[in-house]
Amino acid sequence: MRLSARSNITTLNGVGGKMQSNFKSLHISNVGDLIRFVPFKYRDTTDILDIKTFKELETGTFLAQIVEVKNVFTRYGKSFTTVKVADNDSKTNLTYFSQPYLTNTFQPGDWYIFDGKITIKGNRKNIYNPKYEKYVGDPNMQVTLGKIFGTYHETKGITSRQIRKLLLQIKNDIPTLIKEYIPKKILEEEELIPIEEALTQVHFPDSTKSLELARERLAFEEMLRIAIKIETQIEEQSKKTSLPITIDTTLQNKFLKSLPYKLTNDQQLCITEIFNDIEQNNPMNRLLNGDVGSGKTVVAASTILQVTQSGFSSILLAPTTVLAKQHFETLTQLLTPFKVDVELCISAEKTISDADNKLIVGTHAILFQKDLPKDLNLIIIDEQHRFGVTQREQLLNIGENTPHYLTMTATPIPRSLTEVVFGSTKVSTIKEMPTNRLDIETKYVPTKKRIDCFKWIDKKIHESDFLEQAFIIYPLIEDNDTNIKSVKTQYENLTNSYFSNLKVGLLHGKMKDKDKNKILEDFRKKKSNILISTSVIEVGIDIPDATIIVIENAERFGLAQLHQLRGRVGRGDLQSYCFIIPSENIEEREKTLERLNYFTTHESGFDVAQYDLEQRGPGEVYGVLQSGIPRFQIANLGNIELLTKARQVARKLLLEDNAKLNKISKKLFK
Repeated sequence: MRLSARSNITTLNGVGGKMQSNFKSLHISNVGDLIRFVPFKYRDTTDILDIKTFKELETGTFLAQIVEVKNVFTRYGKSFTTVKVADNDSKTNLTYFSQPYLTNTFQPGDWYIFDGKITIKGNRKNIYNPKYEKYVGDPNMQVTLGKIFGTYHETKGITSRQIRKLLLQIKNDIPTLIKEYIPKKILEEEELIPIEEALTQVHFPDSTKSLELARERLAFEEMLRIAIKIETQIEEQSKKTSLPITIDTTLQNKFLKSLPYKLTNDQQLCITEIFNDIEQNNPMNRLLNGDVGSGKTVVAASTILQVTQSGFSSILLAPTTVLAKQHFETLTQLLTPFKVDVELCISAEKTISDADNKLIVGTHAILFQKDLPKDLNLIIIDEQHRFGVTQREQLLNIGENTPHYLTMTATPIPRSLTEVVFGSTKVSTIKEMPTNRLDIETKYVPTKKRIDCFKWIDKKIHESDFLEQAFIIYPLIEDNDTNIKSVKTQYENLTNSYFSNLKVGLLHGKMKDKDKNKILEDFRKKKSNILISTSVIEVGIDIPDATIIVIENAERFGLAQLHQLRGRVGRGDLQSYCFIIPSENIEEREKTLERLNYFTTHESGFDVAQYDLEQRGPGEVYGVLQSGIPRFQIANLGNIELLTKARQVARKLLLEDNAKLNKISKKLFK
């Protein structure tokens, strides 16, 4: 059978039904998938040392002959294998743990390439578990060692070495299996190598330079996929029409004077940018990206006021009932003096009237309303990643004209991410915090001080005459086999011990919405002093007298999520505190401790989000599927210059050569 990129992975020697099943978890089903499954890191072992030089450098790759191999069994039932090796000038010993089969693998007299490092313990130097590969006399014929080799993401039953051996079978076929689809002129202008060369060199690099060129080509390809999406969306957006809003500056000045505070410069700038958009007959498509508590709602209110004044209706969509109610109360307070009709639409309370020229605040329950306002001209979605694409488009396709569209998020998103995920969307950013806000004191509490922390909270609440309140957050609802604390168990423990003289509430995601709402309302009305909860309170809970939040097993949360939780306090004019308590023995994990210490010393959500993005990657921080963040194998999210180049190419193709664009898109999006 003739091999093609679509040939099943089982056509390769050594791949049976079980391995085929394992490959599925790596999203590999055919030969083409395997070829495009690139390494995530590399090691250069082309410089093969003699034993003497290896000992001097204490790390590297060396060639040696097997002298003697023997298994040593300890009295505790464990075993290790000692291997004596030598070359023409020197000798050394290697130690392998739990690999007794090596006495059959290593035969005296055979030459092997080894790769490892010298470990120093006290006065003794040892080489533990070095990689090995039999030397076949020609470095070009080696599978791994003696070359620049890549490490692949692995899964049960499939190792990097197995992947390399399978690719070696088809190495010479890659140029015929994968055909170029980017026009030669673009490759020359962007100084990119052909795809068949890139995919050969990314697996079997001849040199560091050839590997660099291969990865540049593949990174450009990944960015071009995003760029085509962005430019296509911009082009489609430009063809839509909306009804322009006439900005009444006198009304805006009255609105600003009605506020009990002065807006920050960032808020003022965002309002100007939004007003400029809604004055056009092309629909606005803008993201309002603001830190927790930075004042996005008042920016939204000023926009809604102008839309209402121009004779149109608006909808504000929130992801939860609690947040919808909160927006309803805040916007009613801000807009009632200007005679704006504000209505609430949630599952339990649908109060939409037949009247036009109004604001509807609600959850996804709005989507099930048959009679939405015919004069709808503004849609605001809070935390849009919590809604499906279909749900959002349903609202945008009401009537002949497309409504102006504003998205708000309290999850600070670094610029590099907004460029990739929201490339077709204009972005307004609020980094400046209101001047009346006190900084939240964030403290790292070691586990040995945990009890002292709870005693301090009890004292603080009593001394405030039960004015101040506290959240205590846990990652799990119920206990499992780990040492991670659960909200149910800790509710019992803390209620019966340190907080026996206080009223304590319990909240978690498995509760019914009506029960959650009642618990939060009781907390707001001070029927409880402490709320023990999971991260269900992460977004949108605004309780001004909640001045303390404790987050246990803090390392289980991403820094962006910790920052969201921290934002549940500091909403009023009292000094607020955030205490993060790690799991036991966390002090032994240096990187985790570093992350938590970074969080305690940085107030800005944008700083925290950028650091978290660099440390853990976008998939871990934001959730790849939930947020639409692309899966990059090679391209770096922070490489805005590469995205800009790719967008220029995509724009040129879009305007000048749709046939070529379609051909490229077919390959990129298959």
